[in-house]
Amino acid sequence: MEQNNENEQAVQPEEHYEPRPAWQLWGARIGLVVFLLLVILQILSIARGGL
Repeated sequence: MEQNNENEQAVQPEEHYEPRPAWQLWGARIGLVVFLLLVILQILSIARGGL
């Protein structure tokens, strides 16, 4: 009996999930596209013989 009471007290309340705001999602998507474009440009630059 005592162990059940201890387990109930040790259980923490579940945190409520809140999705990220839309502006953060779009910012991450735009940042990813910009990053990939920069990587592609760097690879093309190296392929042309320049560093």
